[in-house]
Amino acid sequence: MTDNTEDLIRKAFEAEADRATDSRAVLAELERRKPRRRLRAPIALAAFAVLLIAAVGIAVPQVLRDQAPPAAASAADQNVLVAGLDDNGSADSIVLAHLGKDGSASAIMLPRDAVVDIPGHGQGTLSSAYRLGGADKLVATVRVLTGTAVDHYAIVDMPGVAQLSTAVGGVPVCLRAPTNDSITGFSLAEGTHTLSGTQALAFLRQRNGLPNGDLDRIARLQVFLRSLVKQTLGKLSDSRVVAAVQDSVHTDPGWNPLEAADMLRGTLSTATIPLAAAEVPTPTGGAGIGIEPEQVRQFVRDFTAAPPPADDAECVN
Repeated sequence: MTDNTEDLIRKAFEAEADRATDSRAVLAELERRKPRRRLRAPIALAAFAVLLIAAVGIAVPQVLRDQAPPAAASAADQNVLVAGLDDNGSADSIVLAHLGKDGSASAIMLPRDAVVDIPGHGQGTLSSAYRLGGADKLVATVRVLTGTAVDHYAIVDMPGVAQLSTAVGGVPVCLRAPTNDSITGFSLAEGTHTLSGTQALAFLRQRNGLPNGDLDRIARLQVFLRSLVKQTLGKLSDSRVVAAVQDSVHTDPGWNPLEAADMLRGTLSTATIPLAAAEVPTPTGGAGIGIEPEQVRQFVRDFTAAPPPADDAECVN
């Protein structure tokens, strides 16, 4: 979802206080508003440097940039698929980053539970594409979903989030209400917390016990990334930070992330594809998030062409 998803959800909850929340109404409001976030340079550059760890950028530590020769200006835009893997080999967090040759950048979040067409396998959740055929299958699936080319990919081992969050001294986040995951035992009180290690990973992975499940998890990811970027500024030469990034990131052969990072000159905007329904059945009998493919493709075209800014939101569910 977009980064002030939680504000929209809260408003919808208040309007429906006397009865059960209609998640479809919440999603309709989100689609109508389509708020987005813009990070100003140099935060945008740092976000791209740490990007992979939270699945919204490309990891290029400053110490490596200092050792590399100057990159030539890109002759064309680039689309980079970034995916964070869970312990089961599924893509837990999925982002399509668009890098303009003019230095602009945008990152579109693709919900892991979106039910999509997986080439050669029929329909399934987006997260399952990697498990079915690795990075190539995930790339092919995202191409079909978004209607756009994917020039490169970067795969992140999500446990690297724990390592990086510890290396930067913890990542502050804010919760508007207490949260408890009855499956994992993870819990936090209302208010601000500085998360690191396995606690940070649990915060990003939690869906159980959240009012809107995976939609709230996506909002957490965006807020966590912003905070992680701020913590990382000035620490890109720290050997622990460098090691955390290097150990967790895998890219396609022949791609130089240093050149990609050097493309950034302006701001990094983020958004989430439009969602058609709160839940739809999956071929395996589970529940996924519905989408309208043509709406998604049009959204990707429009957003990568001119992503507008929006206000930041601090606290999440």
